[in-house]
Amino acid sequence: MIIFVIIALYQIQKREKHKKMMKTNPKNKQSYQMLLFCKKTGLSIEYNEDNNAFQFHQLHVCDDIAPFNRYAYVRINDIILFFGGYWNDSKLIVSKSVYKYSIRENKWTTFQNTLPSPLYECVAILREDDNYIHIIGGRDDKNAIVSTHMKTAVRVWDPSQLSKNEIKFINQYWIRTLEIKLGWIDDFDQIIFKYRKNKV
Repeated sequence: MIIFVIIALYQIQKREKHKKMMKTNPKNKQSYQMLLFCKKTGLSIEYNEDNNAFQFHQLHVCDDIAPFNRYAYVRINDIILFFGGYWNDSKLIVSKSVYKYSIRENKWTTFQNTLPSPLYECVAILREDDNYIHIIGGRDDKNAIVSTHMKTAVRVWDPSQLSKNEIKFINQYWIRTLEIKLGWIDDFDQIIFKYRKNKV
């Protein structure tokens, strides 16, 4: 039995065309797009209410996530985050990886940060204020039902959610860190030079 997971259903808003439709179309028909991911399958399904037509486009699926299904997912603006997943080839493999799919760029990213433990059949929920993701329930790598509740900040997974002050703070941190390391290296070189000079 194959379970297809429809990841995101959202309205396609084309600015100019949308404004014209609003003025001239009394029924206010729209276009919608669904994204479907299951194992190696990725599909973009567009539905146009004006002519009652569907259009299908194949999407690239990241090799790392391709064997998995039953992952949690959440859409934030034009990205989709995937948490965990299940793969039963000859033995049960449960992932604790986190992946990001950019709808606009059709690009996958695998994060170095992972879930604290392997998890599948869990649910990811985005809070109304778009600041936090809650990952709830699921099963672990021993196929046991777990009552997990993890709360993670959206900005951890989507840097576009960082405020200007946070970005400035991060940049200053790295500049200070690099200056310290560069300064240390120069001092260290001078110490070695003096030591070798005294030995000779």
